[in-house]
Amino acid sequence: MSEEETREEIIDIINNEEPVKEEVKEEIKEEAKPKAKSKPRAKPKVKIVKEPVVEVVEEKPEPVVEDKPKKIDKLKTIVQCPDCGLSMTQHTLLYIHKRRGFCKAVVKPEAVPEQTPEPIVQQPKPKPITEDTVNDYIKQNPDIVTNYLRNERILKAQKKQSHARILLNNAF
Repeated sequence: MSEEETREEIIDIINNEEPVKEEVKEEIKEEAKPKAKSKPRAKPKVKIVKEPVVEVVEEKPEPVVEDKPKKIDKLKTIVQCPDCGLSMTQHTLLYIHKRRGFCKAVVKPEAVPEQTPEPIVQQPKPKPITEDTVNDYIKQNPDIVTNYLRNERILKAQKKQSHARILLNNAF
């Protein structure tokens, strides 16, 4: 196509379906170095076929959706404390507010029936323990003191042994 052809001429050529003359340019080929071949890529094997789109309109009855009531957790409903009037959840009222003493309401005194005081039985007071009574007891039973001291020494030795075993077990 030459540069002189205008747009109108191109339209006329297309409408008349005249063969279009194309200019063939001969390219001068220079000796080129061979290029590295690229990896072959997978080509899609799907043929694209264009078909006219036909809109199909079908009347569908709307499905009736039943609204199921949401399950409401009874412990999360907000209630008021009957004693102090504070708003809180049912769970807080039942398990926390009254049991832990958060309720600020005046504690209602319970009706306590009057009781006649029972006579208190006086127990005889035991003798106060003094050094003299302890010394007399030791003099009467000297084996008790020696057994006690022997047991204390044995317990002390066992304690040392157990600590030594623990140290050796933890050392390795």
